[in-house]
Amino acid sequence: MSKKVVCILFGGASSEHEISRVSAANVLDNIDRNIYEVLSVGITREGNWFLTNAKTEEIKNGEWENLHNKACVISPDPKHHGLLVFNKNGDYSVTRVDVIFPVLHGKNGEDGTVQGLFELAKIPYAGCGVLGSAACMDKAVTKEILKQAGVPVTDGIVIYDYKKTDFNKVLKRTLDTLLFPVVVKPSNAGSSVGVSLAENEEELKTALLTAANEDRVILIERAVDAREIECAVLGSFHEARSAAPGEIIKSSKMYDYNTKYSDATSSTQIPADISCEKQEEIKALACKSFKAMGLFGLARVDFFIDRKDGKVMLNEINTLPGFTDISLYPKAWKHEGMSYQELITKIIELSFER
Repeated sequence: MSKKVVCILFGGASSEHEISRVSAANVLDNIDRNIYEVLSVGITREGNWFLTNAKTEEIKNGEWENLHNKACVISPDPKHHGLLVFNKNGDYSVTRVDVIFPVLHGKNGEDGTVQGLFELAKIPYAGCGVLGSAACMDKAVTKEILKQAGVPVTDGIVIYDYKKTDFNKVLKRTLDTLLFPVVVKPSNAGSSVGVSLAENEEELKTALLTAANEDRVILIERAVDAREIECAVLGSFHEARSAAPGEIIKSSKMYDYNTKYSDATSSTQIPADISCEKQEEIKALACKSFKAMGLFGLARVDFFIDRKDGKVMLNEINTLPGFTDISLYPKAWKHEGMSYQELITKIIELSFER
């Protein structure tokens, strides 16, 4: 049998560009080369696409951009079923692709934008579709849908176009509804970019400006003294299963971008040290949320467990969770007996199943 051609996309015009490179390098190092031929396509922060032969270490550290890469795009024309690779003289050749694995986090990769391109091109692709990706990228939309589905979510309010809104009005809504402390986050962002904890009026003002730099829609949520639990889900529209939930052991108040990727003192514990009943409750809610949002392939569903009353609340859903060395998603499935290579193969197989 001839090998299937898998196109790995990485980088992207996103605040999570660097994390995408690390995730993609790990996927490239672990994909089964006996059954797949692999193409690596990097997207710069400016949104330029290049076919590259870079080594995984060069992808991780960003040196890939300095190599002799070839400009390319995924053709939206189904007859090409792959890449248009451009030569220096302006001519192009067509490289067929059997399946696309977008290892892209955040905006322009996890929000339905590139998924729409794959749909136009009629090329199978890993992960969630256009609607599921877009809806889960917007935390405000996610929570409205899940509330209707009966999934408990964190309390909060939504602010639109904060830079055009009077701060005192926002402050009043916050005090009337939530009280301090609160967590302020952009509705459309990942890896905790733009997220802040505010314990007073001045901190709220700063946090709102930080979030507004990432998105026009801002969530202000009640800060919960809670344990952070993440649950990996794998499956299709018809059948999804979840791995044992893992717990984030934080070294600071906020599990922010630096704590996630730069601070070695934070860690994950799999399975989480919670009762069997609580594990099953979280796994069931994760699969229920996966189906309610119309997801496919993979997702990581994040929860809080309130330390005071033990209540479980959904925090957010990531439709393309991290594949770095410290990421919970592949670790959770390894705990279930599925190797990194087997996990990647399963995700690709699901792409063809769709």
